[in-house]
Amino acid sequence: MQAAISVSGVTKVYGAGAASIRVLDQVDFSARAGEVVFLMGPSGSGKTTLLSIMGCILRATSGSVKIRGQEVAQLPERELPRVRLAHIGFIFQGFNLFPALNVRENVALALDLKRIRGRQADQQAMELLERVGLAHKAKELPANLSGGQKQRVAIARALAGDPEIVLADEPTAALDGASGRAVLELLRELAHERGRAVVIVTHDSRALTYADRIVHIEDGKIEPAASLAVAV
Repeated sequence: MQAAISVSGVTKVYGAGAASIRVLDQVDFSARAGEVVFLMGPSGSGKTTLLSIMGCILRATSGSVKIRGQEVAQLPERELPRVRLAHIGFIFQGFNLFPALNVRENVALALDLKRIRGRQADQQAMELLERVGLAHKAKELPANLSGGQKQRVAIARALAGDPEIVLADEPTAALDGASGRAVLELLRELAHERGRAVVIVTHDSRALTYADRIVHIEDGKIEPAASLAVAV
């Protein structure tokens, strides 16, 4: 089965000469539709950098990035927002909700970027909030939500436009155990029942049972011997 997203030989270097820092070194990684892949490793190992390159937020210094088999690493900068909007949903550790917008408006804004507006946007926003169990909070401001509720709003926003790939950076880091489990269950359901590729960067050892596959990275390199499939 073709990978939903893959990188091959990806290297990321900041700076030049003696002052350069190699954050990623010839990394190969892929995720298929219908699976949850955890990307784990110590702080500074390159996890978030790799996720950002996969999401077309950062450019690799060298290497290949493919989405559904199509090369995107060499696309002009002006083309990358289109790729992100068409294929990728992001979930961030810090939620990144707009404090002056209510819950429904935060989700509808993501739909607006995909040219879904008006009544259609309102309807889809409410359907997404229903999916994450927060339709009853649609008119609340983010300040009135718990951490777990904010992250579920962020998931609803990431699902706007039904992306094929969901990339999550430490989605449970700011959550208590119960809220973290609820978020991970939502992401696993998204992969297993809706056929999406879900890649999660995490330090959270409590989350391991939610992974179909775990990939370890350290010092900018994937450790093949440490990567494993998880029995479901």
